[in-house]
Amino acid sequence: MRVRLRSSLFLTLILVLLTTRTAPAQTFASFQRDTTVRLTDSTAHRGFLGTPWSERRVVSTVLSVLIPGSGQTYLGHSEKGAAFTLGTIACALMAGLSENNIIGRNERITELKAQYQIATNYIGADTLWSKMVSTKDLLDQNVKRRDLFLKLTVAFWVANVVDIVFFSDDKGEKPFGLRETGRGTSLAIVPDPKNGVNAVLTVRF
Repeated sequence: MRVRLRSSLFLTLILVLLTTRTAPAQTFASFQRDTTVRLTDSTAHRGFLGTPWSERRVVSTVLSVLIPGSGQTYLGHSEKGAAFTLGTIACALMAGLSENNIIGRNERITELKAQYQIATNYIGADTLWSKMVSTKDLLDQNVKRRDLFLKLTVAFWVANVVDIVFFSDDKGEKPFGLRETGRGTSLAIVPDPKNGVNAVLTVRF
């Protein structure tokens, strides 16, 4: 009887020890799973650098990548958006004009070389050589101008993307065509499901 009692007590003691050892491990494992799930849920809908991005933020970023300044205008920063757009377009236009001049100068140099090779007297050859030298100088200036404005175009584009990602907050959607015409007065074009659009003039006294 004593032997049975001792063996049963011994088995009970072993079960108690196993239970106390496995329970904390199970508790820690469940806590770890719960923590992981919570962290995953809290960061699932967060955007760049952990900040929440709305649909308007995503749309504005895509717009700025395609057309510099358009994303800023979409978020309500009209002046800044116009500056990026005009600056980028102006630099790209100057680079294009310089490239067009480069093509023209190269064609002119080719023509002068052909005339120089068939020149029959020294005076004519010297005149053609002087024209080639001056055209080459203009060509070099056009190349430098084109490279400069190309770099400025890329700089405007990069600055535009950095600005829309980090420094342009969403001012909220405003009615299309909103214009402040004076103190407490505004004019806007508001969509109307029945009539298409309505011009709304608001005067506050």
